[in-house]
Amino acid sequence: MKHISSINNIIKKILKTGYVQVFLINFLIAMISFIGLIIKGDGIFTLANDFNEQQIPFHMLANNSLKNGGFLWNWSIDLGSSFVGALGFYVLGSPFAWLSFLFPAELYPYLTGWLYMMKYAAAGAFAYGYIKMFANKKYAVLGSVLYAFSGFQCVNLIFHHFHDAVAFFPLMLIGYEKLVREGKKGWLALGVCVNAFVNYYFFIQEVIFLILYFLCREGLNVWKKRKLIGSFFVEGILGVGMAGVLFLPSVFFTMQNPRITRLLPLNHWFYSGKRDLLQVVHTLFFPGELMSSQSCIKEFDWSSWSAYLPMIGLTMALCFILKNWKSWITKIIVICLIATGIPVLNSVFGMFSDTNYHRWLFMLILLMSLASALVMEDRARYPLKKIYLIIGAFMILATVGSYWWSENKFQLIYQPDTFFVWSMTGILGVLFTGIIAIACRNNKSFYLCMFMGIAVFSIFTTGYTSELYHRNSDRSPQEYYDRIMAFHDIKIPDNRYRIASDDNTLLMTASLPGTGSFTSMVNGSIYKFYEALGTSRPVFTPKGPEGLRALLGGKYYVSAQVEEGRKCLQTIYSGEKTFYLYEHHLTVPIGSAYDNYMTESQFQKIPKELRAIAMLKCIVISDDKKDIVSGLMEEYNWNDEGLSLQDEEVLVNERCEEASEELTKKYNGFRSTITVDRNKYAFFSVPYDRGFSAYVNGEKVKILESNGMMAVPLKTGMNEIQFMYINYNLIIGVISTMIFLILWLCYNGGIKRRKVK
Repeated sequence: MKHISSINNIIKKILKTGYVQVFLINFLIAMISFIGLIIKGDGIFTLANDFNEQQIPFHMLANNSLKNGGFLWNWSIDLGSSFVGALGFYVLGSPFAWLSFLFPAELYPYLTGWLYMMKYAAAGAFAYGYIKMFANKKYAVLGSVLYAFSGFQCVNLIFHHFHDAVAFFPLMLIGYEKLVREGKKGWLALGVCVNAFVNYYFFIQEVIFLILYFLCREGLNVWKKRKLIGSFFVEGILGVGMAGVLFLPSVFFTMQNPRITRLLPLNHWFYSGKRDLLQVVHTLFFPGELMSSQSCIKEFDWSSWSAYLPMIGLTMALCFILKNWKSWITKIIVICLIATGIPVLNSVFGMFSDTNYHRWLFMLILLMSLASALVMEDRARYPLKKIYLIIGAFMILATVGSYWWSENKFQLIYQPDTFFVWSMTGILGVLFTGIIAIACRNNKSFYLCMFMGIAVFSIFTTGYTSELYHRNSDRSPQEYYDRIMAFHDIKIPDNRYRIASDDNTLLMTASLPGTGSFTSMVNGSIYKFYEALGTSRPVFTPKGPEGLRALLGGKYYVSAQVEEGRKCLQTIYSGEKTFYLYEHHLTVPIGSAYDNYMTESQFQKIPKELRAIAMLKCIVISDDKKDIVSGLMEEYNWNDEGLSLQDEEVLVNERCEEASEELTKKYNGFRSTITVDRNKYAFFSVPYDRGFSAYVNGEKVKILESNGMMAVPLKTGMNEIQFMYINYNLIIGVISTMIFLILWLCYNGGIKRRKVK
């Protein structure tokens, strides 16, 4: 009986905090928003673009790989990549993803809609925990809905992993306030740990925001706060250290990516075009739009621009600013609003990257939600009527002016119907907010009307955005699911080869090896490989020059049509559609021996269109490695001997003469057998990684990097080659988590003992 009584007391305490109720409120709003699409899809939830092509395949791949032991090196991520490094950003930090791993991977398209609801609910619950530190609990509930269903969430619906960062960010500020205002240590470290684990990219932005938060909250006299700053450093290090198991290998992996080294050029520090300035206005006052298909200003924009709050928009945040000009909340909001409109300031959150995304706006939105909750709680103090009239008039003028401008100047409106819906949504939201504020003099009726209005607008903006994204898809949910399930039946006839494709829905959902992918998170040496060929690799794998497919072992391909004169290896049925597996005849296996080499400096002089052909002829090595290979291979001078596209067939046949006779791929490397007529080197179209070590006939050999791929020396006769992969950064991360978790427990235990004394 005592145990039952204790459990009841715990449940009562939890319910008293309000977190469960707020979670359920936000979950219900999200469920109403998405349930239509789920029903339409017979339980399957799909959207478009990155959601269908990345998010679902990534989660299915992670699920299958973890259950099959493929958590070190994964052969379905492009040409092969570190599993933790490649999926740490997208999947592995999400608690909701780990929840989905309890189910078979094939069920993920059925689960993802419900997981989305949980993400929205978690965002609302944690935002409530932060806002109620300053506002009345019931108005903190309104603030939580504003935050969870903001325009930022809507525009980023196709980026499933963004919503995890939004959900857990408030924990950072809760930990900050508990440390500074309540003297409770350990909470900030816990918030840091959760956010660093969930998504390292957003965590870095959150740290930058937290520095701004500190300066505005505590003042610029940093010296007086040195002890507090010391506590921040201690808890920050503890938090990052505890998240090390995922944070460290993910960060080290991402540092190989050339995209992070490109800085914002000087001529992009300020907006010069009218469209960019109009986009800033649209971001702050009107609901967010589809990034892939905007109704106005720009036809598309992948910057995640939207800071819209359901129904109320910017109105109450502006009321707060005007009445509390010296408030730390005002300072943060104003600085962030200015940063939104000035690229060089905006880029601070992205470490001055040239991508200049606006993917930090959810942090501004949390402060805007807090300010709005405070205004609603004490509305009599604020000039609501004036603000509603001014903003409402401005939005009407901007909307009407856009029609005129689009007709008489340059095109602003690309989708008139959608533009009208979003414009009227923004205007009506301000109008309804004003009517409620004026008509509802009783606090109870005001609260009820505001709650209902915010909930209805949240449902509409979220539901309508998801519907618009869904319309942009070229497949119905049933067609999408039938297709990925059909691909599960594909059997690769020969493991020495890959499928010549970069389609994630084909390769990753079925855990098949391919020649490319649609993701920017791949092994850094893959970028080096394509740069050497003279082409860039942004997010998609480029087609590349002639000979590339053969070089990478892309023997098989899937076709939706019957191809006359070709032997069909397998027929795959997908609902009403049928797919066929065929093969290319000219293909080099993964692993083949070479008689010739060429230095990188020589290789770069070759025309780009001939570079893949050159790699079929010789192994490319760095200039300083020339002495190592010169005794086993002959240097090739293309100026004297020549190269042409017509050489491909001859060179492929040469490579196949001494190539892998068998190839066994594993989660920690691969094995190959190659027989050669004399000592030489073998080239493997597998990305170079420092985690690899190679053994030939049991003896360890040095791996040479060849244009981002790997090469090892062979001896006359049969060679048993083994590549072993160890993710040393993951090992360091595991050790870090264990050590810092113990330190955090000691840190908390020491504090409690001092309090007892």
